[in-house]
Amino acid sequence: MLVRSGFRTVTLFARSRSAIAFRVRSVLALLTVSAVSWGMPAFADILARQQIDPGVVAAVRSGKALQLYLECIPPRGDAAKAFFAKYLADLEEWKIYRGRMAVAVSLDKVNAVTRRAALLALFPDDSVDSYGWWHVVAFDGAGSQEDWRTMAQWFTGDEAHAATVAGAPHNRNAVTPMKKGQIVLIPRDILPEALQAPTPKPPPLLITAQRAEEAPGPAAAKTPVVNGLGEGEGEPPPLPLSEDLTFETDGEGLHAVYRIKKGEALYTSVVVRFTDIRDHADILDACAIVQKRSGIRDVRDIDTGAKIRIPLNLLSDRFHPEGSARREEYEAMRAEASRLQQQRVRSKELEGVVVVIDAGHGGRDYGAAIPSAGLYEDELVYDIACRLKLLLETKSQAKVYMTVCDRSQGFTPTDAKRFQHDTDEELLTTPAHPNGDAKISANLRWYLANSIYRKVRAAGVDDRKCVFMSIHCDMLFNEQLRGAMVYIPGAAYRRDSEQPEGAVYDQYLEARGHRRVTTTAAQRRRDEALSLNFAETILASLRAHNPPLKVHSASAPIRSVIRQSGGRAYLPAVLRNTQIPTKVLVEVANMNNAADRERLSNPQWRQWLAEALYDALKRQFNSG
Repeated sequence: MLVRSGFRTVTLFARSRSAIAFRVRSVLALLTVSAVSWGMPAFADILARQQIDPGVVAAVRSGKALQLYLECIPPRGDAAKAFFAKYLADLEEWKIYRGRMAVAVSLDKVNAVTRRAALLALFPDDSVDSYGWWHVVAFDGAGSQEDWRTMAQWFTGDEAHAATVAGAPHNRNAVTPMKKGQIVLIPRDILPEALQAPTPKPPPLLITAQRAEEAPGPAAAKTPVVNGLGEGEGEPPPLPLSEDLTFETDGEGLHAVYRIKKGEALYTSVVVRFTDIRDHADILDACAIVQKRSGIRDVRDIDTGAKIRIPLNLLSDRFHPEGSARREEYEAMRAEASRLQQQRVRSKELEGVVVVIDAGHGGRDYGAAIPSAGLYEDELVYDIACRLKLLLETKSQAKVYMTVCDRSQGFTPTDAKRFQHDTDEELLTTPAHPNGDAKISANLRWYLANSIYRKVRAAGVDDRKCVFMSIHCDMLFNEQLRGAMVYIPGAAYRRDSEQPEGAVYDQYLEARGHRRVTTTAAQRRRDEALSLNFAETILASLRAHNPPLKVHSASAPIRSVIRQSGGRAYLPAVLRNTQIPTKVLVEVANMNNAADRERLSNPQWRQWLAEALYDALKRQFNSG
């Protein structure tokens, strides 16, 4: 029940007259104890209270600075120890509260799980996703002003993170002093692990001056210059986009509707944004389908606010209607990734961790290329792979395997800015494969990775400590698109079993006796969830690197499938059939973008990229 006092409203947890009297005395004692412990005047204003457990309430108090704490009515005697075991970060501190009728415990004293519960209770509009914790400012005005320092203290446990929070890309246009309703992002990589788990609901997508009117678009965004390179985000990662879509039914059935905004184009703002279609020809096909469905005569002359109708079979899974099978599968995968994130293994100095590094292409298959600039994908990604290998072998105890070796270069990084195409890269199969045929090479890479995986598993290595990283460069047609993307093995797009045709594979030791790869539905779901967590860690490391490294921001930077026109979809063979559970394919940059080409040609940038990937592995295993 609620009792109105001369000071404030107090929540009580009993209904009998004697119990009410006891609780009133308890709460008054609690307020006095907490005020004394904080050096604040008794009965300072309580701005909010929310129950998180029977007899335990999260509260916010105003004063010189906002304070967040728990109000508790603990059991008497030694029974208080078991009570406080659920809440305190340091259980030994239960003795401080033993014998007290009611106590206030500062948020700094509680464990991370309790901190999360208290914050979500007090700030019900907040949510968490892969970017971090989205906080909706609830308190402003004299004596109750939220600021960078209090937010850093509440959400990270350390006010020293205030500058990091204020400097996050999404916060760069934040209004200060903070105003109620303002949206602030606390980046994921500075949150305690328990606060990183995504919430079921999406982030708040309130249209505020901070986000809509004052935030500069990609063209206006400024990038810091570091050592002559314009390294940085350029623009913040895209906001979650699902609420930009509505759904309608016409004579052709259910479809998504997007209201096009001023200056937007069908190619980038609709098809690139809301689908996982990558290749230029397929994007053009999809644009033609959307144009016809929407009744658009000229794609160069679309009225602002016009309805753009998108067939469901073109949409990425995350944009399907709520309650649909594909949307539910997407949400279930996010939930599974969150569950596994809480169970991840730790490894000091990456001890016992096995990393298989696959540098894409090689031999006669040079991949994407800009010959006039002396840039060849196989040479660029091989150098990054060698740099990552060197970092792992000199700074950690990880065991590293490369799938490819350049026989003339060995595994030594190069400071070259221009490259010549050579053909001496070989797959390290038994016997070595000269990379003459791209399809055969792709299959032999996962045969080789699976052979390594069988060997280390037989030696007792935990499968969660095995990681497969395939490194590539994109060649996206639209030269405005740039930055890194990560592909993961979408469970829905893998087969129960697969065996490449042809006797050619039988000559390789790694394939003989293991020609067919099989997986269960449960394994495929686990693989996608584990890989999603690692992909998010990679992107966090790229953004956190000094200087920050560009992440693709025109659409989702993590994709579980590559879509084609007509709703067709596929996964690269190394993601479909590599049995190592945690596996990613990293497209480090778009070679068709001038800024990305400049970076790829610079050996310092390639070193930074390798450092970010190394940092991602350390983060993945909480390695010191």
